[in-house]
Amino acid sequence: MIVSCVIKLGGSLLNLPDLPARLGNFLADFSRPRPVLLCGGGTTIDLIRKWDRAYNLGEEASHWIALRALTINALVMERAVPQLEHVESANALSAVWAKGKVPLYDAYRFIRDVDEGSCDPLPRRWRVTSDSIAARMAATFGVGEVVLLKSVTSPDGLTIAEAARQGIVDPHFPIAARDVPRVVTVNLREEEPREVALRPA
Repeated sequence: MIVSCVIKLGGSLLNLPDLPARLGNFLADFSRPRPVLLCGGGTTIDLIRKWDRAYNLGEEASHWIALRALTINALVMERAVPQLEHVESANALSAVWAKGKVPLYDAYRFIRDVDEGSCDPLPRRWRVTSDSIAARMAATFGVGEVVLLKSVTSPDGLTIAEAARQGIVDPHFPIAARDVPRVVTVNLREEEPREVALRPA
C-alpha cells in the first residue's frame, strides 16, 4: 500500500449546494494516484463547540465527540459523491483504489486505532482540527503531500506558520505538518480551483 497524498475536504465547504459536483470534478482531474480523503467538520463541529461552552464539557471530551461527528460528515459525503467510499482501516485502502474510487478514511478510527498508540499523539484540544489530523495521517503513512481543500485562496508565497496565524490552517498545523514535505491549499469555491503550495519556513 503506497498512499500518494492525503486530501482534506474542509468543513466550510459542506454547505456548498454543488459540492458533490465540484468535489467529483476535482477528484476526476486529480493527477496523483492512490489518494486518501479526510472529511472536515464545519457546522457540525461548531455546534459541539457551542455545547462545550454551554455545558463545560472540557476540551478533551469535546474533541472525542467532535471526532465522532466527523464520521457522520464522512458518511454523508460517501452518499453524496459516488467516487468516495468510507473506510475505517488502512487495510481497506487497496480494495477501494482497485474499484477506481477514493478512500474516505474515518478520522475517528484513525485517531483511535492509529494515533492514540503513537509515541506522540495529537493533542485532544480545539486547536487541533481536521487540518492537523490530515497532516498526521500523511506523516504516519510516509506520504509526501497534503492537499487542503478550503473556502479561501492562500496568497502565493505564504508559509505554513503564516497560514496558521491567518487562520487558513489550524494553530497546531505547523507542528503536525513538520514531517510532510509538501502542503497545498485549493479554494474549491473558485470557478477554476488552483493549487497554492505553502512554504515550510
